[in-house]
Amino acid sequence: MHVLRKPNVDRLHSQLVNGRIGRREFMAASAAAGLVPASTALNSGARAADGTMITHLTWSGYELPDLFQRFVDNHGEPNITLFASAEDGLQKIRAGFPADLSHPCPDDVRRWYDAGVLLPIDTSRLSNWPDVFPELRDIDGGRIDGEQYMAVIDLGLSSILYRTDLYDGEETWAMMFDEAYEGRICARGTYVNITMALAVLGYDLFEPTDEQIAEAGAMVRAQRPLVRFYWESQTDMEQAIANGECAMAYAWNSSLLNLLEQDVPVAFAAPKEGALGWACGIVRVNTGDGDEALAHDFIDAWLDPESGVFLIETYGYGHSNRRSYQMADPAVLELFGYSNAEKLISETTFPTTTDPAIDQKIYTLWEEVYAGL
Repeated sequence: MHVLRKPNVDRLHSQLVNGRIGRREFMAASAAAGLVPASTALNSGARAADGTMITHLTWSGYELPDLFQRFVDNHGEPNITLFASAEDGLQKIRAGFPADLSHPCPDDVRRWYDAGVLLPIDTSRLSNWPDVFPELRDIDGGRIDGEQYMAVIDLGLSSILYRTDLYDGEETWAMMFDEAYEGRICARGTYVNITMALAVLGYDLFEPTDEQIAEAGAMVRAQRPLVRFYWESQTDMEQAIANGECAMAYAWNSSLLNLLEQDVPVAFAAPKEGALGWACGIVRVNTGDGDEALAHDFIDAWLDPESGVFLIETYGYGHSNRRSYQMADPAVLELFGYSNAEKLISETTFPTTTDPAIDQKIYTLWEEVYAGL
């Protein structure tokens, strides 16, 4: 079992100031070091005159005012609280945490809806809504029973980050199961390994049969002794790639930028089976007492093309407003494959709402594999 190394936060802060890592990674590393709780209020917010300033529950790194600058300019800073994961956020809300907005992903929305914690979004109050890519406006999970419950804001790709001086073969998800790289594979510590196995086997990623899940499980069990460590910290994974401890790793596209800035010879694979996409967005939550108009203004500020430019150029993530790509640095767009954002988004497989029974089988299988059973 890999033991996570405690981050050197002074060094990370230096990297942050010099643009070597993103704020999200710095905040996550600081939390791992015990300097910032995984769920904590980051600012008190400049309350509106009637005391109704909104509270937003979100991921670490998404507290930067640049990401919703128009809201700050018009209303002051909202209350920002961090969660460790979307599931952590849901459990906090169900326990009574007073939130007006939160930041899960489309495949989480149905569960949050069924938990009774969501309010619909009135898209007529969002000036940027017409500029959101149609595929993201209508993404599975974003709408329920004809009402909009999520405004997708950020997105990206999940693939294999690899050292070009250590691997020169075919770009395929099978790389992560290659016995030739025993002890040099950094795998993510989640059920995504089962998803990768399903992709290699050519099966449906979201509606596999029991037999197909079992076959993918056998692949992941065989993968386990090949894995250097299952990473939880993105910083740990990037360090392992940088120093050659790992030749390849499951990663998000932001890691490519971080390592290229350190002159590490890396590439972000385009697996022949197809890359996996991720997307997340803002939902309205019913446990807070913030003003409804402010909540919609916050969502609309996040959808501003200027917010998208900051997200793309600072984090390497994509944004849901098509106008952001017309304004962002072309070199950055090319680096992350965003030069033709329309094509990228139309061809990317994003997670969808799946049968809870299938989810449970995959989660249970992964827990067994992770535990070495």
